Order: sequence, then C-alpha cells, then structure tokens
Amino acid sequence: MQNNILDDMEHRIRKVIAANRDKQGFPRLEDYGIEEEDFDDYLFYKQAVIDDVDSLRKKYTVYSIIFIIPFLVMSFYETTITNLFIAIGAGAALCLIYYIITVLINYIRMKRLHNENIERYIEDVLKFE
Repeated sequence: MQNNILDDMEHRIRKVIAANRDKQGFPRLEDYGIEEEDFDDYLFYKQAVIDDVDSLRKKYTVYSIIFIIPFLVMSFYETTITNLFIAIGAGAALCLIYYIITVLINYIRMKRLHNENIERYIEDVLKFE
C-alpha cells in the first residue's frame, strides 16, 4: 500500500509556516492585523470549499444520476429513437444546469469567505517556499 502525502493548500501553507516561522523577514500575522484563530478558521473553510469542488467521485455520481433521470421518465412512454434523443438532450441539459449552479455556489462561497489581509499574508508566506 502506497503512503499518500496530502498536498493541499492548507497543509502546504502550514508546512511553510512551520519551517520558516523563526527566520528573519518571515511574515507575521500581527503585521497584517490577523489573529491566529481567524487565520486557522479561514484556512479550514477555504480548504473545505476547495475539497468540495475537487471531489471527483461525488461529482461523477451526481452527474450520472442527473443524466439518467430523463431516461427513467421516458421509459413510461413508447420506445422510439426520437424519445431516446429527447432523453439524451434532456439529460445533457440537466447536467449543464447542475454544473452552472455548482460553479455559481462555489464562486459565491469563495467570494463571501475572501479576506484580503489573509490572502496577502498567504501570498507572502508562499513566497518563502
């Protein structure tokens, strides 16, 4: 069994902070007007949003179910090639609508979460990497 190392945003930032915290010129939370608890919460919630977007298994399962729904509805009607094409088109349209809704929801969540001071701090911390 292979040992997988988590390489997500939160772990990467914490690793850089742990490795460089005592070095001269390393950014300090106080200089940005940020409290440690706020920073921890921000990283946690931002990583949660990123993980939600990246969950491929969940994403493909939901898309598959949405795509199949029109076929289930059309099964109550006479089986013709026209009904098949209607079901394919409806399934694709529903998947597209779901995609647009999820992108908008994640965009709104990231925008609502955004904190300019913390983002600047993260950017400066990653420059030390």
